[in-house]
Amino acid sequence: MTENWASNLVLITGVTGHVGFRTLIHALGAGYAVRAAVRSQAKATTILTHPQIQNLDPGPRLSFVIVRDLAAPHAYDEAVQGVHYIIHIASPLMAGRDVPLSQWEAYFIRPAVRGTLGMLEAANKSGTVRRVVITSSIVALVPVSRLNGLERSERQVLPTDRAPFVPGPYKTEFAAYAASKISALQHAESWIRKNQPEFDVIHLHPSFVEGRNDLALTPRDAVKGTNALILGIALGKKLGSTASTSVHNEDVARAHVQALDPDILGNASYILSQKASWADVRAIVQRRFPDAVQKRILPNNGSADTHDVPVDTSATEMMFGFTHLGFEEQVNSVVGHYLELRTRGRLGLRTKSYDGRAGSSPCGCQRVKVNV
Repeated sequence: MTENWASNLVLITGVTGHVGFRTLIHALGAGYAVRAAVRSQAKATTILTHPQIQNLDPGPRLSFVIVRDLAAPHAYDEAVQGVHYIIHIASPLMAGRDVPLSQWEAYFIRPAVRGTLGMLEAANKSGTVRRVVITSSIVALVPVSRLNGLERSERQVLPTDRAPFVPGPYKTEFAAYAASKISALQHAESWIRKNQPEFDVIHLHPSFVEGRNDLALTPRDAVKGTNALILGIALGKKLGSTASTSVHNEDVARAHVQALDPDILGNASYILSQKASWADVRAIVQRRFPDAVQKRILPNNGSADTHDVPVDTSATEMMFGFTHLGFEEQVNSVVGHYLELRTRGRLGLRTKSYDGRAGSSPCGCQRVKVNV
């Protein structure tokens, strides 16, 4: 980046997550100044003291703003002051049994919609924001019945598709999560049509995100989120049928940062995905990690079926100028990281929790607190 970093300040939400942290790394690597929105000072410290952040040594290019409740009125008004770009990743994710069925709508849909609209409103009032990039999902484009394999996919999924919103009550947590993404997208596009902001908005729609999670500290941490699909098979889990769509976390992160480039057409949706065959996981693991399989570190006897959900990513690859990393690279990344964490634990090289003491700033980063 040839411009002064001070004129390229980007607000990123969700940096303590799988996609968000990697996006933060890419943004700093590309030369942007980043203001990271986090829920607490402890979470800021977790990021600030992470070895990858320290190795980048971003100095004053990395600062933090505390936003305790993304769904609160005017939550981001102070956070966006002086910001030129926004990457809005934060949104409720599936949490297994932690959230009871009766609370799914309050947990998923309301925060997703209010957080997105709050960010757009704040950006509109700022007078400085040029572009907002929002992390949506492929579930906002494809009905859950097709993603679950209950209905056959007759044609490719296009970035212009929109899945209909289905109100609750929901039978599965996945259905509630999908509804949150569908509703957030609908409300955002309605807001844009009504307000005609001076900035443009890009929605990115990743499918199942696979790839090492550098915030995972233990093998158990690694078997969380969508990485559990690949690791589940490698570790002997019997899974059901899963849609033939996945994307490497590296592609998702770099697309979020590249989407800030004015050469990328704004006010558009872009799908991030490639074809996955979950039944191939075992063969890839055997080929890439034969010693771990032989020693039964990886039982590699799980199973999963794949139902076809064809996706058209040609517009994404043409606009962004890259080809999505393949399924084998995703498996290699996820399983390789799991084995790396396992080896570190076995050798007693425990990965530190990156919870440096409050007040320390090993990379010289600024800390900005905003009470909202």
